Amino acid sequence: MKAKQSLRRRWTKRVSSSLLRAIGPSLVRVLAWSWKTRFVNRDQIESHHGGGSGPVVAFWHQQIPAAIGSHFGYPACVLISQHRDGEMIAHISKRLGFHTMRGSSSQGGAQVVREMLEGNFGEDALCFTPDGPRGPCFSVAPGMVFIAAKSHRPVVLTGFAASKFWQAKSWDRMVIPKPFARIVITYSDHLGVPDEAAGEEGEAQERFRETVRVGMDQCEQQAQEELKRWMAK
Repeated sequence: MKAKQSLRRRWTKRVSSSLLRAIGPSLVRVLAWSWKTRFVNRDQIESHHGGGSGPVVAFWHQQIPAAIGSHFGYPACVLISQHRDGEMIAHISKRLGFHTMRGSSSQGGAQVVREMLEGNFGEDALCFTPDGPRGPCFSVAPGMVFIAAKSHRPVVLTGFAASKFWQAKSWDRMVIPKPFARIVITYSDHLGVPDEAAGEEGEAQERFRETVRVGMDQCEQQAQEELKRWMAK
């Protein structure tokens, strides 16, 4: 009996995964088309591209659907984990026109860091989820800070707010804005990363990671406040 239930679960999961791969990109496009999106301080992710390389852009793992759904056409390379869940995100991101790289601090980390530092990404931004792929939620791993410091790219932090959404029970409490939701996305000013923050450990590394965490919280608060003002009109 247990063997049959296990087989049924595996079969159901396989069918669900295949179906999501087929319709996922179109579903994100339709959802994003319905959203009413307001950007605050967006010039911060666009102004640096003229210098030959885009910024390092950070958003929390729970905001992946809103992030990729609201930035069609933005020149970006998105770092996505080699974890099983990352396969679907990578597939959808590619279909939506983003460049992707697979790796994280826990899987393929050294290789992907080397490829990001040595790769020719032109003016593409490098996009990270600092708390991915396994959390803890809203934590900041050292990989993003290391790459920003070594590549001399500025960091831009983001915050999201949605008027209505679904929220998963996963570790990251992933947020998926509902159809016709109002969405506010805020961006921080450019943050320069000191060279000494490139180490995996140390006071400078810890200090800048805390700066990122606090800055992300502030961006989210700004997004929530702007959404309240928008909804009140």
